[in-house]
Amino acid sequence: MPTRRTSPRRSATRPSVPFERPSSELLDDRGDGMAGGSLASAAPWLALIALVLAAGTIGYLLLNRGSGGDLTACRTAAWKAIPNIDALPEGWTLGSTDLNANGITVSVTGPDLGDGSNPPVVYASVTCYGEGAPAALDANRAAADAAKATVTARTGGDGFDIANPTTGSTTTIFRVGALVAQIADAGDATRSQLDTISAAIAEAMGDRTAAGTSPNGPDTGLGGSDEPIGSGEIPEESSAPFAPELEALLPTSIGDTTPGASAGATLQLTIDSASGADVFGQDPSSRALAARIRSLGKTLDDLQVAQAFDETGAVELAILGFRLPGADPAKLRLAILETFLSASAEGVKTTTVTLGGKEVTKVDYGDESAFEYLYSAGDVVITIETADEALATEVIAALK
Repeated sequence: MPTRRTSPRRSATRPSVPFERPSSELLDDRGDGMAGGSLASAAPWLALIALVLAAGTIGYLLLNRGSGGDLTACRTAAWKAIPNIDALPEGWTLGSTDLNANGITVSVTGPDLGDGSNPPVVYASVTCYGEGAPAALDANRAAADAAKATVTARTGGDGFDIANPTTGSTTTIFRVGALVAQIADAGDATRSQLDTISAAIAEAMGDRTAAGTSPNGPDTGLGGSDEPIGSGEIPEESSAPFAPELEALLPTSIGDTTPGASAGATLQLTIDSASGADVFGQDPSSRALAARIRSLGKTLDDLQVAQAFDETGAVELAILGFRLPGADPAKLRLAILETFLSASAEGVKTTTVTLGGKEVTKVDYGDESAFEYLYSAGDVVITIETADEALATEVIAALK
């Protein structure tokens, strides 16, 4: 299989060719491991939720001021809700804290992955709502529904998870008495790590069991290593193709427009396939894609992924096909474009072009590296990564 290389588009190492694509920039790109150094700008998903909930939850807080409750004690409890470092997942540490009038936000930072990428970060916000805390939880649910996010009840307690289909982020919300916690995942912590962090926050709030656990079961063991499975490569041991119909749509060879090829030469391509669960790891774009797939009522096990590539590595060309049986093809296309290709990230430009007689979306990352071309037909989405437009044109023309 092709060797692993580092993308010039971001600091993190991308999965092995051909499963290489830019990651969603959920953290800033300063390279210091913390987004902005201040929580005010470091967690846009928290800011989005706060904006949606502002009208309702601020009202509850104002009403509580005149309700006879001990607001000072409530606020003090919120300010003290800093988790014990020994209760965090192994290798995780406390980062910056940000106090406000009614609570606190704490960043929890994971270990250095050793590949030049930013470490995983989770943001925990605890706010005093006083006697309005139960109603505030209801307001959170209503706001999430209004934002078209997926709300899933957690096992134990009255907490729930919100999967935002736009950002691909996950937020856990639960209550301990007068306090409400929001645990926001940047997209690269595992479910077990999030459960442990949530429990540590809940313990600091006064009831470790209040956070409950994720209803989605244990982690699948995806990603995080440079081995073929989990680092973005399709396993080679399969005796039969996982998605033969999808494989049949990809070209098996490219003609003499191949860069560096002699006249009349043909580049033979290797084709294989696997499920999304066998392909994608724990990098932010993979987790964001997984979240979007779940929002479509499917899982990565349902996602078919096929690839065509030059096994010799002489030509930088990655052709990927995606199919999600039973799902809306337009929503799958948007999920691939926004999460896998990070087309909505800052500085990324998309244009509609016609290549090989087909209309495609061209994704330009503005860094003079390879472009991504996205083509969809029926229930199939195909991406082509190459720096050579003539090669992309030939591939697109050859698509069946």
